[in-house]
Amino acid sequence: MRLTQISSTCCFGMLVCFLAAQGWTDNPAGEAPGLTFAKRDAQRASEAAQASTNLVADAAAKLQVAEKAIADATAAKGITEKTVADALAALQAAETAKTAADKVSADAATNAQKVKDDAAADQAAKDKAQQDATTAQTTAAAAAEVLKTRQAEKITADANQVNTVKALELAQVALKPAQGAKTEAEKNLAPIAAIAKSAQEKAAFYATTPPVATPEAVRLIQTFTHTRPFQSCRIDPTGDFVFGGCQDNTIQRWDLVLAKQVPLPGHRSWVADFAFQPGTNLLLSAAYEGKLLWWEAPLVTPTTVRTVAAHKGQVRSIACSPDGQFVASAGNDKVVRIWRTTDGALLKELAGHNSHIYHVAFHPNGKHLVTGELLGIMKQWEVASWQHVRDFDAKPLHKYDPTFHADCGGIRGLAFSPDGRFLAAGGIGEVTNAFAGIGKPTVLIFDWLTGQRVHLLNPKSNFQGSVWALQFHPTQDFLIGAGGGGSGGLWFWNAETGTALFDFPLPAAAYDMSLHPDGLRLALACYDNTLKIYDLGPKPPAAVPPK
Repeated sequence: MRLTQISSTCCFGMLVCFLAAQGWTDNPAGEAPGLTFAKRDAQRASEAAQASTNLVADAAAKLQVAEKAIADATAAKGITEKTVADALAALQAAETAKTAADKVSADAATNAQKVKDDAAADQAAKDKAQQDATTAQTTAAAAAEVLKTRQAEKITADANQVNTVKALELAQVALKPAQGAKTEAEKNLAPIAAIAKSAQEKAAFYATTPPVATPEAVRLIQTFTHTRPFQSCRIDPTGDFVFGGCQDNTIQRWDLVLAKQVPLPGHRSWVADFAFQPGTNLLLSAAYEGKLLWWEAPLVTPTTVRTVAAHKGQVRSIACSPDGQFVASAGNDKVVRIWRTTDGALLKELAGHNSHIYHVAFHPNGKHLVTGELLGIMKQWEVASWQHVRDFDAKPLHKYDPTFHADCGGIRGLAFSPDGRFLAAGGIGEVTNAFAGIGKPTVLIFDWLTGQRVHLLNPKSNFQGSVWALQFHPTQDFLIGAGGGGSGGLWFWNAETGTALFDFPLPAAAYDMSLHPDGLRLALACYDNTLKIYDLGPKPPAAVPPK
């Protein structure tokens, strides 16, 4: 993580389609990595904004469907209400008609009986009275049938009214979530659209202004917050994500463009270090519990595929060889172990250190491994044979405190220059109070060929604390250190001349650092529960608000 520089060229192939579609270039290999990755960020942000726009449109369409359903249900309810009213009126008219017909039938039957009983009545009168009674009875029966039909119609109308009322209620219930979904989609679209606009403006700016990293340009551009301090961090080789190792035993992943957070639970103690295996989609993580975890597809849906009990006690540092074949690990049990990355098999144990081992680093040529311990000793090992070659004396980074009867300091940061000429080791020097961490952040620069120390570097300012992480810039001639004590600091030096270039204060100590493959952005794992992203590139001009 702090040791070998990961080439950004492996990411360029992923950008070709996007760049060609934008008409910027057909071959990004010849352009500045800062511009290439700015275009990639703009593309990813634009795709996310388009997806969010599609969600808004989909939510609006669903809301229209819900609103139409309410309108249709309301209209249907109105129709059934009128039908019920008409049926009621028809039923009442049928009941009146039946009552009248029944009375007429009863009167006619009574009259027919009277005529029949009347001795003076002639036969014609009797026949007529009987005929009138029969007719009235038929009319009454017809009225009864009409009433029965109207009653059935009223029952049907009432049932239809109940159904339409229920349909309207259901439509009204569906309206609220549809409105909420549309509001939420619109709410989510606004920040994504702003991100896309900013990313596009940055890419356009870098297309005209060479994105060159300079120490004096450093500025905070993003802050990711968690519930516990961060112990480690790593930006992945694609430049899309940053991983933070936390003191709550989790790994937290953030999308550097969209700022989405995904937790990766798996460890059972503080996460100390990371390593991406070159040429694969595997992430390795190490924790104080002594275990190494292999994560498959950590940029999609992270899952652990392998767990290795690597050390007794804390694992402090891991590093993958440049060819991706090996991962070296070290920690408090004073042993360096070499693992095969493909299956996690233990290949070699390197003994010889007499104290806790804080860092491991492969030389950029892949032929050598360097390990650094608490007592200020660094050992060089030959990869082909895993034999010990020589030691580097970094004892200015160690002190025995007789008051507390404890060793303090050690190799807290370790890095090779991209060309392999220099080896930098960082920590704390000139310690006057080990318990309070009173001492100077110190970096030792060694000439790789001779093994001799050529520079001892301190910050320009009078800062008290330790260097916790080191990284050489891959294209510019400066070394970056990060660390702190009561507060934090970023420090920049020229490793060739030993010149202190620039100091930048941090609000809290930074325990780890990872440089983005664009060579501009820098992630810091900080004690104040934040993972901060700083930028060393030219600052795009502020957008002019529309008139």
